[in-house]
Amino acid sequence: MVATSLALLVLLAAPLPATPLDFIEVPAGGFVSAVKYEGDDRVQPVAGFAMSQRPVTVGEFEVFVRANPQWQRDGVPSLLADGGYLARWQDAGVAGGGFDADAPVTQVSWFAADAYCRSIGARLPDWLEWEYVAAADPARSDARDDATWRKRLLDDGTPRAVDARADAAPNAYGISGLHGAVWEWVGDFSTLLGDADMRGSENGDRLKFCGATGLSFANRDDYALLKRVALLAGMESRSTLANLGFRCVRSSP
Repeated sequence: MVATSLALLVLLAAPLPATPLDFIEVPAGGFVSAVKYEGDDRVQPVAGFAMSQRPVTVGEFEVFVRANPQWQRDGVPSLLADGGYLARWQDAGVAGGGFDADAPVTQVSWFAADAYCRSIGARLPDWLEWEYVAAADPARSDARDDATWRKRLLDDGTPRAVDARADAAPNAYGISGLHGAVWEWVGDFSTLLGDADMRGSENGDRLKFCGATGLSFANRDDYALLKRVALLAGMESRSTLANLGFRCVRSSP
């Protein structure tokens, strides 16, 4: 037990630096989230921050695990990553030729994504920050009232996604891939639709299903966004998926 606790402390300590990302400043503003936080659908203040221009790539995460072997596939305890963690990589610390080094890394747990971001002095974005930036299209900072913008979410998280194309234009902030072929971890994923501990309570089962999850949305036209939120809310911090990656943010001074 003592040995296990020490191993976890080592893993969760500040990791060695990973490859720097390009961060883009996002101005402060007000935003009405599609998710009703505790029933509150008022405008929420969003402080200024900087977000990585694109998701963390396979090549960048490979550099990270080489510098931090405790995050290699064969070094991570099951408490911090499930059996799918980097499972398709050629070796414990080598992605191999079957991967595009510039593609978003996937099959990483929330713990591993958090460790990567901390290694570069950053953090995972909160949902409100992610949604605030993802509301933009190439011309507008908030395009959510546009039916075209809503339709693009139907293919969100699949290879058919508009932002999955190599020539896809960045949004109005200059940030790319938010509606790409992969979804992304957010720092507060477990609080989106109810605390994870609640899922075992009297109302817990209700929270597992999209129909009930939809009741937490401010606008029924946000149904396309629901699938992303429902998936994140149902994850555990150690979980991994083949279409779930991450990007990092930095708080403004």
